[in-house]
Amino acid sequence: MMGTSMEQYAEPSFNAAQELQRRQALVGPRDTTRGFLFLTALDVVKTQLGKHAHERCLRAVGHTAFTAFFSYPVSALLALSYAAAQELSLEQGGFTQALQHLGFRVAPRFLESTTGKMLMSLVGRDPRRLLESLPTAYKTAWDHGGCALKWLGPKSGRLTYTNALPAPYFAGSVQQILFSARLRGQVLSRQVTLTESTVDFAWE
Repeated sequence: MMGTSMEQYAEPSFNAAQELQRRQALVGPRDTTRGFLFLTALDVVKTQLGKHAHERCLRAVGHTAFTAFFSYPVSALLALSYAAAQELSLEQGGFTQALQHLGFRVAPRFLESTTGKMLMSLVGRDPRRLLESLPTAYKTAWDHGGCALKWLGPKSGRLTYTNALPAPYFAGSVQQILFSARLRGQVLSRQVTLTESTVDFAWE
């Protein structure tokens, strides 16, 4: 099994609603992302918790229908991600773990898309090439922020994200990428600022 360590969002001082507002204040109308991120979160909630939780998440985001590769506001994804993480917190063991779970579930949906399949065919089975493709993959999903990779060793590296979504969300995505490549690895995320985070990864 793959190990994952993250900064926790479960401190007594943590207030999800206040942090959501702070993050939403940092994004503008031109900051967008693809609909498959919304669809994944909604599917996870509906499958694991049922229609009532699903409906609450739809109300939180204020939108009822999404198309996988259409663009939608990052502020709306923030609202949905926080609502979904709140719903999933009890089942997943906390808000941080729920955010990671949402990120973990997003990666397969992308990899199964036409763009994802093309990417996988180009990188083949080489783990380094797969991870080197993540900044490019990021650009297909986000018109917001950025993603950069720095290698720290032959089988370890650091992804730096500029994005209003919390660090555990991206830790989950990287964890799924390693899992998809059948690698036994470790993932460690760190929230540097509200819009800057790092995800360190390594595999055996």
